[in-house]
Amino acid sequence: METERRLARLARRQHGLVTLQQASAAGVSTEGVRWRVRIGRWARVAPGVFALAGTADTWRQKTMAAVLAAGPGAVASHTTAAALYGLSCCPFKAVEITVPLGRSRRSRSALVHASAHLHRIDVASIDSIPITRPARTLVDLAGSVGNAVLEEALDDALVRGLTTLDRVNERANVLGGPGRNGIRLLRKVLEGWAEGDVAEGVAEMRMVRRLLANGQPKPVLQHEVFDGSGRFVARLDAAYPELRVGIEMNGFRWHGTPRAFAKDPARLRRLAALGWLILPCTPVDLTGAGTLLADQVASAREMTRAVPRGA
Repeated sequence: METERRLARLARRQHGLVTLQQASAAGVSTEGVRWRVRIGRWARVAPGVFALAGTADTWRQKTMAAVLAAGPGAVASHTTAAALYGLSCCPFKAVEITVPLGRSRRSRSALVHASAHLHRIDVASIDSIPITRPARTLVDLAGSVGNAVLEEALDDALVRGLTTLDRVNERANVLGGPGRNGIRLLRKVLEGWAEGDVAEGVAEMRMVRRLLANGQPKPVLQHEVFDGSGRFVARLDAAYPELRVGIEMNGFRWHGTPRAFAKDPARLRRLAALGWLILPCTPVDLTGAGTLLADQVASAREMTRAVPRGA
C-alpha cells in the first residue's frame, strides 16, 4: 500500500502520470506494471508513461506525457509553451516539445524539435511541466509562426510582464546564430517597442505597428492631459501632443484599461475645449493593414497643422 500511495502522490504532481522508471524506483516490477495495465488501474499514454485510472485526460496531461516520454532535458516549447503562458496568440492545438540535440525526435503524440542550445536559463516550469521561459518561447515562435502571430505573442508577453524587452533582445542575440530561423522577423517585430513604452494592452501595440507601417509617426502612449490650471483632465491611450490629436482604444479584448470613452461626453467636452481632436480606434480599424485608421490620423494631423493649437 505504501508503494501505491507514493506513486499516487507522484502522479498528482505530474497530472496523473508516472513513468516506467519512476515505478521501478518505487519497487514496482515490469510485470507489476503490466498487471496494473491489464486490470485497468493504469493506462499507457506514451512510451514508458502511464496515467492512473480516474485522472483527467487534459491537454496539460498530454503535454506532460510527451515531455516525460522524451526523457530528461525535454521541455514544452513553441506554441505549447505559449498556450501554457496563456498568450492570446496561441490557444492549444497540438503538443510541441524541444529535446537536447541528439535525442530521438520520434513521437506519435507531439511535434519534437531538437536544440543544441537548450540552456538552463531558458527553462522553467508551469504546473510542474518543464517549459521554455517566455523570452526563449518568443525566439522559438519566430522560427515557426507568421508575422501576425509573433506580433501578438510578443506584445501580450511584454504587456503582461512575462518578460522584458531587454531579455528578449538578449536571448535573440545569444541564440541567433547561423541557421537560426526567424531572428530577422523577431528583430523586425521588436522595432515597434522601445524603452519607455507603456502600452497597456496588445491592441495598443497593434495600433502602433499599423500606424508605423502606413507611414505615420509613432504616437506617445498613455499621454496625460492637464488644463491651464494644471488640473488632470484625461489620460489618452495614444497622442500626438504637439498637434493635440489623441487616439482612444474602444472595445478591445486585450486593452488593459477598457473604457467606453464615448460614453463620457463630459470628458470629451473638456478635451475639445482644450483644442484636442480625439479619434476612436475600434477593432474594425485594425483589421488587415490598418489603413483606415492611418488615413484618419494623417488627415487629423494635416488639419491640426493648418490650424495651430499650441503645445
